[in-house]
Amino acid sequence: MIEFLRKPMPMNNYLMRTLLFAYLFCQALSLLAQGQNTYSSRDAFYDSLEARARALSARLADISGTEPIPFNRPAPTILSTVKPSAPVQAQNAFDSLPGPPNASPPAPPADPDNQTLYRADGTPVILSKEKPSPPPKEVDSSEFMEEARGRYFVQPFVGLAMMGSEVSFSKVDYGTPTVVGEVEANVGSSVGISYGRRWKNLDAEVHFSYSHVGFDSISTTVPTTANYSVDGSMELYQAGARVGYGVPFGESGWIRAAGGFGYGKRKDYMSVSGIPVSDFFENNSVFSYDLLLSMGYEMAMGLDGFIAYRLLGASDNGKYGNIAMHLFEVGLGANF
Repeated sequence: MIEFLRKPMPMNNYLMRTLLFAYLFCQALSLLAQGQNTYSSRDAFYDSLEARARALSARLADISGTEPIPFNRPAPTILSTVKPSAPVQAQNAFDSLPGPPNASPPAPPADPDNQTLYRADGTPVILSKEKPSPPPKEVDSSEFMEEARGRYFVQPFVGLAMMGSEVSFSKVDYGTPTVVGEVEANVGSSVGISYGRRWKNLDAEVHFSYSHVGFDSISTTVPTTANYSVDGSMELYQAGARVGYGVPFGESGWIRAAGGFGYGKRKDYMSVSGIPVSDFFENNSVFSYDLLLSMGYEMAMGLDGFIAYRLLGASDNGKYGNIAMHLFEVGLGANF
């Protein structure tokens, strides 16, 4: 509305424009005095003021016999990715005046991470792009036993067996102990095989083993305190299951720990001079447990050499008490 007052006009319209401006000024003061309760928003206020100005312009045009005064609204501001080639109408009027040329501001430097939009008057608006987050770290498959060594494994082994302590012995006849003592054992042997499955670094296996330890002597406290040489042995057939956790290291090595329970058949036999043999023989089923710590190295494609320590325990067998053996094993296993 202000724009039309700035335009050059003939003298016969000057009085009419002056009266229109005075009228609009009075109307604005009147509307402001009414407060904001009359109009729901600022846009409604200006729309009402423009409608009154248009109506007054039409009435003055009828009285003076001239054309109504035009009302031109500026175009709305719209963001665009293309910079306008020509300024808006008000800027054209200003640039047409004599004087030094209007130097346009330098263009902002190009930034691949930013996007520049332009308003209708040529003002740039820079929108920054969000930098993408770094991709998640990939897990190296060689960190898992399943990928580094194989999903399945078979491990045959042989080893040495040593009793953790002397084997207790007690023979009771009619509620009265007749022979009580501790049996000393020699170093024995063991052999077995295990078969298992890996899930990343976890694994589960079943195993079968046979252990044999010979008896050397017995120290008795009943009927008398004495030390006798004996001829005999302990045999244990065991089947069990274990769960474990292994970790590869280096290019071809690995270390593993496991534990489990089992069931077995235990035979104990001992012969002492002057005592019937049948009284010292026991053959019964027993429960067992074992703890394993092993370390291996890939000898060839799919073949691992390994060493292991195993603590093997079994429940008592009749006259013979429970046992705990230390097994030192070596083996050559296959992975597939």
